[in-house]
Amino acid sequence: MRLIKLQRRSILNRIFGTQPQTPQQLTSVQMLNGYNNRISNYSGDLYDNATIRSVVDTIARYFAKMQMVHRLKGTTVNDSLNTLLTLRPNPDMSPYTFLYKVATCYEMDNNGYIYVERDDLGNAVALWPFSYSQAELKENKYGDLYLEFTFSTGKKVVASTDDVIILRRNIYKDDFFSETNNKPLYPVVNLLHTISQGIINAVRSSAVIRGIYKVIGSLQPNDIKEKRDNFKDQFFDTQNNGGIIVMDSKGDYTPIDSKPVLVDDKNSKLVNEQVYTYFGVNENIVKGTYTEDEFTAFYEGILEPLALQISEEMNAKLFSQREIGFGNEVVFVGDKLSYMSMTSKVNMINAVKDLGVLTKGTIADILNVERPEDADTILQSLNYIDTSIANQYQLQTQKDKLSGVTQSAEGGDSQNEEQNTIT
Repeated sequence: MRLIKLQRRSILNRIFGTQPQTPQQLTSVQMLNGYNNRISNYSGDLYDNATIRSVVDTIARYFAKMQMVHRLKGTTVNDSLNTLLTLRPNPDMSPYTFLYKVATCYEMDNNGYIYVERDDLGNAVALWPFSYSQAELKENKYGDLYLEFTFSTGKKVVASTDDVIILRRNIYKDDFFSETNNKPLYPVVNLLHTISQGIINAVRSSAVIRGIYKVIGSLQPNDIKEKRDNFKDQFFDTQNNGGIIVMDSKGDYTPIDSKPVLVDDKNSKLVNEQVYTYFGVNENIVKGTYTEDEFTAFYEGILEPLALQISEEMNAKLFSQREIGFGNEVVFVGDKLSYMSMTSKVNMINAVKDLGVLTKGTIADILNVERPEDADTILQSLNYIDTSIANQYQLQTQKDKLSGVTQSAEGGDSQNEEQNTIT
């Protein structure tokens, strides 16, 4: 057995270790509305709330099921970038984990960042999503923008904005950073916490005092305590299956009906609805009891916009202008059809199967059945033809008609001439 000597290496160096030398002279960027060129991230407490975590987890889980694909003019490219996107975005994450963290950071912070690790030729070799404590926008003397990230350990790292995929939501007053979730969500979280504590305290108070045992006569404090303990052990013990209390004339017990005052379901549901509405989901989506229309709205309103934003940022940061001009792009493919009902799937297949856009394998995938041997075969109706063929057919038909008219006209003149000659 060969022993391997392990060396300690921080995650910070693992992610940003290959970044190029950062210019020494960096200054703060002046914004249009002032010099506030930084943002602090204090959303960790929000994620501790059960309602918020369940909502964010729901969005992240469904978004992580999407697939990242490198395409050239609509055709998948089997190159190193496509392998990176579909197999291992970075050495520590699968595509599912990668997209899950991207979505979670985006929803919690409203600012999501993915560092692009490159080789010596500038090609992307890893994509690293990360959280941070503070981000500050800076520039060098040439006007190139850089982001300085500060982490909870106090360590800092500087990266060019060309090497950072930047995601933003709720961008308003700031020229570069998004608004945080702190102001709109903290009052709701505090209210949810108050409701939870109120329920706990009400349950506790209802279990503290069950009744009053009045002892006839004067007793010493120790005797009163002894009688209370004896009464409690005798009649409130779990072994008192009969539930009947027998007392003598030396004591009088008066039960207290303590009913805890709890927040009704209507008000509690109203508070939860504020969280659902803020993140653009509903209770059925979170619980997984959604209808087809509800999931379609969730997909088009939440998942698709995030996929579009990441796709656009990846195109700008992973490809050159020349490569984009040739048709290179990163596309997010969502298995939206799997959430359709069987009736909707069959209707959709019947509507487009004659157009020649679905293979037998695709139809089998939609119906969630085993693929046939000729899975790549495309079925198409003979009632549909290519546009160019249709144009040629119409032109040829028009030529034939014109030719027929010409021949008819020429034949008529010859006959008249022949009749004139005989006469």
